[in-house]
Amino acid sequence: MSASGIAVRRSTGAFGSWSPLLKQLATVIAFLLANAVVLSPVVVQADVAAVVTADLLVLAATGFAAVLPGTRLPAGWELAIPIVSFVAVALLRIGTGGQASPFGALLVLPLVWIASEPGFRNVVIAAAGVIVTTSLPFVLGVSDIASAADAVRLVFTPVILTIAAVLINQIARVVNRRLAQLQESNAERDALVESLEQANREAGKRERQTVRANRLLDEVWTAIKGHAIIGTDVTGLITVWNPGAESLLGYSSKQAIGRMRITDLHRGEEIREESRLSGGQAASERVSAEAVFDGLVETASNGLRDVRDWTYRRRDGTEFPAQVSIAQRLDERSEPAGYIFVATDETSAREIERLKDEFAGLISHELRTPLSSILGYVELLRDDEDEPLSRMQAKYLGVVDRNARRLLRLVGDLLFTAQVDSGRFSVETAPTSLRGVLRASLETARPHAEATGVILRSELGDEDVTISVDATRLGQAVDNILSNAVKFTPRGGTVGLELDLTGDEVRIVVADTGFGIAEDELHRLAERFFRATTATQNAVQGVGLGLTITKAIVTAHGGRIDISSVLGEGTSMAIVLPR
Repeated sequence: MSASGIAVRRSTGAFGSWSPLLKQLATVIAFLLANAVVLSPVVVQADVAAVVTADLLVLAATGFAAVLPGTRLPAGWELAIPIVSFVAVALLRIGTGGQASPFGALLVLPLVWIASEPGFRNVVIAAAGVIVTTSLPFVLGVSDIASAADAVRLVFTPVILTIAAVLINQIARVVNRRLAQLQESNAERDALVESLEQANREAGKRERQTVRANRLLDEVWTAIKGHAIIGTDVTGLITVWNPGAESLLGYSSKQAIGRMRITDLHRGEEIREESRLSGGQAASERVSAEAVFDGLVETASNGLRDVRDWTYRRRDGTEFPAQVSIAQRLDERSEPAGYIFVATDETSAREIERLKDEFAGLISHELRTPLSSILGYVELLRDDEDEPLSRMQAKYLGVVDRNARRLLRLVGDLLFTAQVDSGRFSVETAPTSLRGVLRASLETARPHAEATGVILRSELGDEDVTISVDATRLGQAVDNILSNAVKFTPRGGTVGLELDLTGDEVRIVVADTGFGIAEDELHRLAERFFRATTATQNAVQGVGLGLTITKAIVTAHGGRIDISSVLGEGTSMAIVLPR
């Protein structure tokens, strides 16, 4: 057994946790009483030398017990104190009659000390100390075995005291184990209490943070007056109504929450028509309230961003255009819990757009007349046979003609977009050969492609396709897409035109190996005057009206434009038309 192991085990026991001096105190008191008896010669006759030697040993053991805790001696040295006490008791018995000494009971004190220490080795030491102490007077001749009773006493006393040492050792072991368990329980309790206190401190801190966050949220929530923020459950019943919604729509939160559905705020015909289209129903079919709401949140329920223009109705019955953003709301298990609608009044924005359109139309008309005049006079100068132009004059007039025609095309585009936005744009359809339209567009794009070193390829198939379209407008749309593809493709690249028949749809696909377009810019390509980042970075000419016009033409034909692009690899645009 190591010294450190003894020290650890001693610290866990009841008696073992006492200091050596405190344990030795019982022996000191017992010897003081014994000396008081010895000083009375009437009670016992004593050998003064033996008694004094015993007292000196006890005094030395006591002094050692006092200084031992302050030394670096191993814990095992503590057993030297009761062993010396055994020797002192043996000397005291020898000096006071040997076997007949009245102080034999003092053997119990060092025996209890040693036997209470853990380990069977200490029982052996205690038994050995008892045997030596009881037999030493006979060995030294101080006492004789005069009778059978003396012999029995000589044997019986060590045996009984050894049994007592065994019992003391076992009792001490059990007590030490129980105390160790109690100390472990106390340590666990203290750790638990500390963890609970820490948890309480953390909970208090989080509670304060939550209070501050809630206060900030309330302040922000109250401050939002220009946007209506409306929350619903999964069925469309309104559960959240901010002050902005109250200001914009005229309903108080008490009137709206739990009593109104989000569809009550929409123009009925508009939302029902949208639900028919999304559900593939005929216009004559009636749409249930559930289907109307499902159609409204269809995009958001698929986890996609949904921002669209709707017409909202106020409490007083007036209507206004609103841009509405719809997002799905999830619960703590990531299950759908409802939807959040953020509506913004677009009345002022629409008025600004109308004024811009009127201004663009006015400017376009005012520019068209002088441009036509310029082109007319350029033509007259070129055709004047009486006064022929010099080579330099003809070159300068060519520059004037080219730029005037470019400006005239831009004016035409502005007028066209103004017609689209005002609702005056319409198409005149007739059965048309698509291959003829596409071949004409290819021939239109070929000179520019050859000049910039771009390869044009086409796969129009052998079967001619005839559908009812406005040939002029559709040709204009294809021209715009082909022109963009050539402009966005560097020298040596390829632009392909393909006609694909799929079911009841016709796909006119233009694919290039050009610069490509960033994914986050694809949804803005049809906006007026928007130019992709790659267009400005590569100095591609244009004003951002081509795709706006193309989308308007395709939409007027009941079709759509599908766009996919990868930066640095190219872009694919498909005009999809019904057959």
